[in-house]
Amino acid sequence: MKTCFPKFNWLSILCIISVLSYQMVFSQGNQFNYDYSQTLVMKLFLSAPDNQGGTNVYCDLDNTLDLIKQADNLTLNVPKIIYLVGWQYKGHDDLYPAFFEVNPALKRPVDQDARESLLWLINEAKKYHTAVSLHINMTDAYDNSPLWKEYIDNDMISKNTDGSLMVIGNYNGRKAYQINYRNEWENGYAQMRIDKLLALLPPLRESGTIHIDAWIARENKGEYETNVLEAECQKKVCIYWRSRGIDVTSEWVMDYMTGMVPFYWHFNNRTQSDYLKIPATICTGAHMNPDLKKSDFGLEFLFGTSMYGENIFPNSRNKIPEEKWDSLFSREFYLNFVQYYYLNRLKRLRVEGEGMGRITYFSDNVKVSLSDSTVFENDHQFRRGNTLCFPSLWRKDNSLVSYSEKGSDLLFFLPENWKSALKAEVFMITKGGLIKKNEIEIRNNQIKLELLAGQPVLIIPVKSRI
Repeated sequence: MKTCFPKFNWLSILCIISVLSYQMVFSQGNQFNYDYSQTLVMKLFLSAPDNQGGTNVYCDLDNTLDLIKQADNLTLNVPKIIYLVGWQYKGHDDLYPAFFEVNPALKRPVDQDARESLLWLINEAKKYHTAVSLHINMTDAYDNSPLWKEYIDNDMISKNTDGSLMVIGNYNGRKAYQINYRNEWENGYAQMRIDKLLALLPPLRESGTIHIDAWIARENKGEYETNVLEAECQKKVCIYWRSRGIDVTSEWVMDYMTGMVPFYWHFNNRTQSDYLKIPATICTGAHMNPDLKKSDFGLEFLFGTSMYGENIFPNSRNKIPEEKWDSLFSREFYLNFVQYYYLNRLKRLRVEGEGMGRITYFSDNVKVSLSDSTVFENDHQFRRGNTLCFPSLWRKDNSLVSYSEKGSDLLFFLPENWKSALKAEVFMITKGGLIKKNEIEIRNNQIKLELLAGQPVLIIPVKSRI
């Protein structure tokens, strides 16, 4: 029987030391390029192979900037990261493990090639408080990839017990095979892929973040290699990205990456204890996948949840028309992200109660109740059900944002930083920008306004007392 043990060499020892040191440093909470707990992180789907040798384009790079501008207006300039899905070759999940060419069909007419268009987009998006980066895959390999022969010749595909290549899915009509992380790392191919991508698109270093899709460690049964060893090699790859100035985010939460991966797309396997133990500055996430019915979805409200974004942008794939996407986007942003942003600043203290009766207590005397969907800071009520009024803290102008899913008359007691204001300006928040609605009087430290169903508003203090 063949037995496979970890190959210990100086590189392996240095990587183990690096993992430990990185986890110690990251535990301080300030070593990532972004505070992901205070950043709106989304994906945007561009293209996919049509399985006939061509590509289906759902959003080219010119239109992508238009959506970024509109999203910036709808979010009142909150810091954003957008990962582009299907930017390479003929689109999403095409030709992995290679990712060294921008899909030609995405280019702008004025540019020489699609790479030039992508470089333009990354630069232009910064004007709209948005870092543009890429959605890639470092797990899948396809037999039509230009790297396939090299991965076979160098034993970089994991195997089943009978020695056959491990198939982990079927996408775009092709089998996806599991890359063996250990052999890929020790052969230098993981490093090569990272460096070649950064050489292709140098501004990614300035974006400072990358999203690795479906990054899963699996047992290599054909080589008697555990998924624990594969996970150790994932850590090495993560550290290598960081040595190049890039944060790694991923799809599913990995406990062994705590302190190394700050943001995950699906947060389903987080427990109440995890939320209390690990602050949002160290590990946070977009949402819980609704398909996994056994998840504790109450944690999303109790601790705050973000939004996916990708499933809301207008295109034929989502079956969402241009004239409707902004209302869907606003609903997700204001009912989810605004509370998430607010709560993530606070220290998580404890949870009392069980099931739907749970209440989460935070610093600054903030409490969140699941049974009646309320959020309070001292006696100030920020939310009840799907009607809310929260400080828009990222604007740094003492403004408030308010939203009601079905419409409501809002009576809101103002926070301390409004004590010198006599009036408030109210603006409707739209994808085209702010539209002034009216001015309202402040009486008894309160404002009263009528909220239209699904229409977010910005409220700004004016006419300060001298």
